[in-house]
Order: sequence, then C-alpha cells, then structure tokens
Amino acid sequence: MEIVIFGAGSIGCYLGAILTKQHINVTLVGRDRLKNTIEQRGGIAISDYHGREDNITNVNYTTDPSALVNADVVLVTLKCTAIAEARTVLANFCRDDTLIVCLQNGVGSEQMVKASLPANKVVAGIVPFNVVGENGKFHRGTEGSLYLPFLPALIPIKEAFMAYGLPCEFTQDMDAVIWGKLQLNLNNAINAFADIPLKAQLSQRGYRALLSACQKELLRYCARKGIKLAKLTAVPPSWLPSILMLPDWLFRVVAKKMLDIDPHARSSMWEDVQAGRETEIGFLNARVVELANSIGLKAPANKLVAELLEVRSAGKAVTVTSEELIELVRELQDR
Repeated sequence: MEIVIFGAGSIGCYLGAILTKQHINVTLVGRDRLKNTIEQRGGIAISDYHGREDNITNVNYTTDPSALVNADVVLVTLKCTAIAEARTVLANFCRDDTLIVCLQNGVGSEQMVKASLPANKVVAGIVPFNVVGENGKFHRGTEGSLYLPFLPALIPIKEAFMAYGLPCEFTQDMDAVIWGKLQLNLNNAINAFADIPLKAQLSQRGYRALLSACQKELLRYCARKGIKLAKLTAVPPSWLPSILMLPDWLFRVVAKKMLDIDPHARSSMWEDVQAGRETEIGFLNARVVELANSIGLKAPANKLVAELLEVRSAGKAVTVTSEELIELVRELQDR
C-alpha cells in the first residue's frame, strides 16, 4: 500500500516520520523550504513530551504533487486555510479509487474536498495533539489519540502508529470527535495572543475564564442543534468550562489528571502567527460566532478572541492581564 501525506508541515512530518520508521511506504508532499531543510539535516527528527527522540533518515519528501497518482491512501495534513486550493490539486492527481483522509481542525473540511472529488471516498480524521517544528525537528507537546474512521485500508496505518507507541483509535462517530476537538481548539488563538507556553497560559485563571466562556458558547450552540461532543479528555465536554474556572491551585491538581502537556508546548496557531502565516481563526472561534449568529445566539467571548488574535497577527502585543481578562469576561456575560 502506498501512502501519501499531502501538505506535510509539522503534523505531516511527525506522522510521516513515524510511518517511515515503521516501514510503511509513505511519501511526504510539501514545500521547498521543508524539503531543503530535511535534505540538509539528512532526515527528520521527532520527539515527544515523554522524552522520546528518534531520527529518521530514509524520509521520502518531495514537492511534486504527481506523487499523488500512486497513492492508495492520502492523509491531508494541510491547514483549513489551504484546503480550497489543495482540493484542486487532489482532483487533478488522485485516482478515483484513492481514499482521502482529511486531518484538519474545525468542522467540514472533508466536505470541501468531497465536492471536488465526488468519485473518491473522502473521510475526516482527527489529530488531537500539538506538534511544533523547527529546522527539521518536530516535537509533540501534548497527549492524545489519533482518531480515524473504521475502514480496512486504514488498519495498517493504525497498527503502525500503535506499534510505535502513538495512540490511534477507530471510531464510528467521527462527527462527535470533530466537535469535541473544536471545543479544545478554541484555546489555540488564546495561546497565540498570550505568547507564552500552553502550560503557563492555562495556569492563569484569566486565560481560562476566557476559554471557559468560549466553550460555553459552543456548547450552547451544540445543545440547540442536538450535536454530540466526544469525550477527548478525562472528563466529559460539559464539565470543562466549570473546571477551567477553578482556583489556580486546584486547577493545577485537576489538570494533571486531564491532559499531559510539555512545559514548552504552544499551539500551532502561535507558530503560524510567529511565521506570519494566515491562521485558522476563521474555522475556530470566528466559526463559532458565525454558527451561533445563524440560529439567533451570540458568542461575544469567541468574537473577542478573534479580535485579539487579529491584533497579535498585526505584530502588536496583547497586553491584557489575567485579572483584566476575568473582568472582560464578566462584562461580556452581563451584556
């Protein structure tokens, strides 16, 4: 079986390196910048929050999308912002019998791809953990299992990840997983404008209060629409906003049992802001605002997050304190 990882950035390189190490035939398709970096260092280095480190030298990385012609399975690891352009490339090169798995944040990217490739089976998967890359080194800073739909063609991929020690699960309810991941991803932009590691950011109640308010807005929308959210942490999705509002000392105790995070880990959106790239805010917090408004609800906390990210993306520091954020959230909830 031939696997192609299309749009191999941080997530794609991390997954591709593991599959290569596990002797899966995989080709990574991405940009010149990464191809040159990987060639110069002689491969890809990967690490994780457990302290594991590996250097994979026999990586097949190309910038030529014609590699898609040979693919039996394509894992699309591009950002949501690149899907509109990517689906044209996929349509031009993929065979009709190629299985396409979209591994994006947000909701509905696989539908965009399906619209351009009606003959193909196009499904969604979820990568719940964070990977940050630099100079051909890719570090997974948070825990979480990969989620894939149960399909025979994906069994070798699941087994390869599991054999390496990367949790990977099949699920019959991918929609619930996607919405559950969206709830967690509402912190991506907050971490980006906070400009500090995730663990340090979540240790401050002000940032948590803002995230809690954002999650409540999403949960209200989902409740109105009858949408189920999967449990992706140690507690049910409905508990998360309340847990985030715990005092700092108590939250630190509870958080250790909920999600393991590297002290230096940051969100992928922080990485995008630092690199001056377009962010996925339109598919995350701004999308929640859009969805809420579509059924007569308001989402002021998510709107505020989108506005603060715009300030940070413009190169300006967001100098709001934790205490000021708590007051801002109170004002939003009183409106």
